[in-house]
Amino acid sequence: MVSWLAGLAMLLPGLCWWAWAEDTGRDPLETLAGVIGFSAGFITLVTLGFYLVRVPMSDGWFWGLGGLLLALSVAGIARREKRALGWPWLAALVLVALIAAWRFWQAKGLVLPNWVDSLHHTLIVRKMVEAQGLTSTLDPYLPGAFTYHFAFHAIAAVFSRLSGIAPSQSILLTGHVVSMGISLGGYTLVKTLSKDWRPAVFTALLIAFVTRMPGYYVSWGRYTLLAGMMFLPMAIAQSLKVWNGARDWGNLALLLTLVGGTLLSHYLVAFLLGMVLVVLGLSWVLQSAIRRNWDWAPMVRLVITALLGLVLVSPWYYRALKYTPAFVEPTVQLSQIQAGTKGQWDYLFYLVGPLAGQALLTFALGGLIWGLFKKEARSLSIWTALVGLFSLPFGWRFFGFRSDYFGLTLFMPVSVLAGLFFFWGTEWLDSKQDRKNIALALAMLVGLGMVLWGTWQNQDVINDETVLADQSDITALDWINDHTPKDARFFVNTKLWGYGMYRGVGGGAWILPYTGRWAIAPTIFYTFGGDQATAAQWADWSLRASKVETCGTDFWELVEEAGLAYVYVREGSSTLKASALNDCSGLRQLYNSEGVSIWLIMPDHPSPDDL
Repeated sequence: MVSWLAGLAMLLPGLCWWAWAEDTGRDPLETLAGVIGFSAGFITLVTLGFYLVRVPMSDGWFWGLGGLLLALSVAGIARREKRALGWPWLAALVLVALIAAWRFWQAKGLVLPNWVDSLHHTLIVRKMVEAQGLTSTLDPYLPGAFTYHFAFHAIAAVFSRLSGIAPSQSILLTGHVVSMGISLGGYTLVKTLSKDWRPAVFTALLIAFVTRMPGYYVSWGRYTLLAGMMFLPMAIAQSLKVWNGARDWGNLALLLTLVGGTLLSHYLVAFLLGMVLVVLGLSWVLQSAIRRNWDWAPMVRLVITALLGLVLVSPWYYRALKYTPAFVEPTVQLSQIQAGTKGQWDYLFYLVGPLAGQALLTFALGGLIWGLFKKEARSLSIWTALVGLFSLPFGWRFFGFRSDYFGLTLFMPVSVLAGLFFFWGTEWLDSKQDRKNIALALAMLVGLGMVLWGTWQNQDVINDETVLADQSDITALDWINDHTPKDARFFVNTKLWGYGMYRGVGGGAWILPYTGRWAIAPTIFYTFGGDQATAAQWADWSLRASKVETCGTDFWELVEEAGLAYVYVREGSSTLKASALNDCSGLRQLYNSEGVSIWLIMPDHPSPDDL
């Protein structure tokens, strides 16, 4: 119940916007998308604002701002014309609930967010909750400057504070809702282009049930990209609205917050939004030159609002460039060594899968070609063609982003153009025959088949290999919280992750983000901001830990160098097993349950020099 109330409270910024903005003819699903998008962008920008003025969002500020938003929302709703909520609203709420329930069901059984990225996402949210806002460092957990895109973390941190639940659970719940919001973003974009709710609903269903992404993001813990893919279609749709003449303050405010949220959610998505705006601008220049009629009004409205959004987030971008200048590489690179291997092509088809998702590519290609001949969709078609081109594994990097990064975002333009193709095709077929609605019935039949096919193939989006911890680890981690000092340091088994970095194995990987205690391989995020000497030292410890099989000299050398006081072992995937520790002098078992054991390293443990 508390989580439900917290979730509703997080929508107050968007509810306030809706209550006071002019009624611009949005349907219920567009309104819900606007409320969610505005709320998420507002939370992100306010979090940045408090950071820039160096004021923590203390409980007084936090609850005071919430109370103000509630009062403004109530006052705004009271002034609006009273209307009964008819079947469109009921249908919209049912669709949203259906998609949200599907996202939760797909990830059933998860007790913690999945895979390696989720570890540092949880640590960041933990630090933001403790610091009461955005922070310049993750100390005392990890050294160095913090410069990461943080929109999702800000949203999850606010939910954690409102609900009182742990950051790890906040990320899980927030992630499912954001994933649902992506479908609403797709709906809004198609509705803006087609002015018809039918292809928009179909697009929302394609994103939710047919394409592997974004549902599969939960297996990889790609929560920052998840947030970005919610903001992106909403920001594109709102850009088109402003471009086409929506100049009231409500539309401009929504565009501003969506642009800000997009730019702070993920640097790749920021690049994709920039591509859209560039394509729009170039199309305007070309059309104006051909017509010899330069109508500056739409360009000025869009550019000023987008630039204002960029100005708002520019302090954080400056910080990122200052401390990590390589985070954006304004170059195009081509590597023949990495180009066109079978494995890369297989991976691309996997990203746009499953088979139902791959079949959708045919409709999307038809929509792309058709869209080039339609004024309202030409810019989107050109942008989609570029994203598709950048996704091909030819060994190139655009602004530092590999081709598979673009492949992760293809589901959105593919679903949008497929939805439009069905709509345009239905209209064209109906115009060629006397008996109306035959084409519509055929399209509905094919569309329903696609949705059912995709639903069957996407039932399980959890890759078992990416599940690091289960309930037995949760129980052990809770024990650590209750029975060890906050400065405790743990030996955990490690495994090579890539790029010279190692990750923790099993629940041991979760010790730092879940309990705040330090452990060998303290998430892969320590390489993002710490000094090179510390990163090299920790990488060396992680490498050596991955080779430890007994409590021999190598183990005790590591204990002394890293100042370790405890050992965490999970049976089944560990190099160092509990059975090898039973006869070790200098160790005392403190915990043993369901395959997880925790050991105390005694102060009088053997010295490596004596072995």
